[in-house]
Amino acid sequence: MRHQRGFTLIEILAVVAILALVAAVVVPNLSGFRMRALRGEAQQLAAQLELARQRAIMTGVPHRVWLELDQAEYRLEWLAEDPETAELAPPPGRNDQLDTAGNTPLQLAAPPAPVLDYQPIPGNFGKTQVVANPFYIEAVETPEGRITRGQVSVGFARDGTAEDTLIYLQDAQGDKIALAVQALDERVRIRSDLDEESL
Repeated sequence: MRHQRGFTLIEILAVVAILALVAAVVVPNLSGFRMRALRGEAQQLAAQLELARQRAIMTGVPHRVWLELDQAEYRLEWLAEDPETAELAPPPGRNDQLDTAGNTPLQLAAPPAPVLDYQPIPGNFGKTQVVANPFYIEAVETPEGRITRGQVSVGFARDGTAEDTLIYLQDAQGDKIALAVQALDERVRIRSDLDEESL
């Protein structure tokens, strides 16, 4: 009869030591990978905010980045006339409306002002973008208070100024990054627990 042989204590300890070594190398790298992915999402949103500021200065038209917190969506918009709902200018005076000298009367009323509202900018930058899973917009801090649900926008005036705003991106493990839009700063700053960078 052959005797069944089990693992020795030294073999078990060696396997446990190898597993501990692998865990010590892999687990921190997984956390670093998550933070790099979260930072990548933050950089994409920061690029949209910076583009909104630059376009506002170059075109002289207010821009904003519209955020939908519940769906983790955002898009770049500008203050423009909606071509589908634009009001037509009144027709010029008709020939049968002549004064006593036989001339067409001069229209003294101002033409109707176009109705302006924020519209997505033309092209790919105006398309709605979604923050990739498992990341989401945790909150937006504005001068009016902290917003965690619904819609909010970060606006840029014609000269590129904006209200101080913090946008928090977070993942399922609780890692968080903040995007800081400051009133007179020319950059959007990305802040995390480790460091700070600017776009």
